[in-house]
Amino acid sequence: MDNGPLTMRSILGQRDPESAIILLTVPLLLIVWVYFGKQADFGLFFGGFQGRWPLDFYGTIYEYLTAFILMLLAPLLIVKVVFKKSLRAFGFRIGDFRYGMRFAAVAVPVLLLSAYVGSSDPAIQAEYPLAKSMMTKRTLFLVVECFYIVYYISWEFFFRGFMVFGLEKRFGALSAILIQTIPSVLVHVGKPVSECFGAVVAGLVFGYLAIRTRSILYPVLLHTVVGIGTDAFVTMHFF
Repeated sequence: MDNGPLTMRSILGQRDPESAIILLTVPLLLIVWVYFGKQADFGLFFGGFQGRWPLDFYGTIYEYLTAFILMLLAPLLIVKVVFKKSLRAFGFRIGDFRYGMRFAAVAVPVLLLSAYVGSSDPAIQAEYPLAKSMMTKRTLFLVVECFYIVYYISWEFFFRGFMVFGLEKRFGALSAILIQTIPSVLVHVGKPVSECFGAVVAGLVFGYLAIRTRSILYPVLLHTVVGIGTDAFVTMHFF
């Protein structure tokens, strides 16, 4: 059926400006992070920096903090200032605690096993941990891993909170999960191939878990387990 010519207002989605804003800001924020927010970019902005510790330590902290700014603070401001909505509506809540913990009880051992098996892959060992000079410095290694948790909170809010819950009303739960999986996987391009395929699974499973529990808490927990587990197991292989 011919519904007539599309107008600028209809194209921009006047009935659902939130989805349009999300779908526009997500690629813009990711471009900034990928090109200016990674570990290697630390020298771009702080080339003359002389610290007490090796440069990869500061570069790793920089990468995690830029993720915090772009993936957590920026969308958080959009939710509060532009959308004028509660963060609870975007997954900042306990949600279905019982289901989340039951799911985690099954998933955590599986994720730890996959992290252990993956840690023997030379490609994974070459990639992780990001701050390799900290592998022999236990205290500083723990500092980096604490910032890693901040990174995962930011990541999960961005993809499973801001995107999934933000797009659910317009596209439905399944489509919202599939849509956020696309950029969350593409950002992994350039990393080990096993991690890229794993990101597809993670995007679907963590997206489902967020929708089912109405919370990003449980995806944060699982993502943190596999991330820090990988760093720890690779470090164990080093020794």
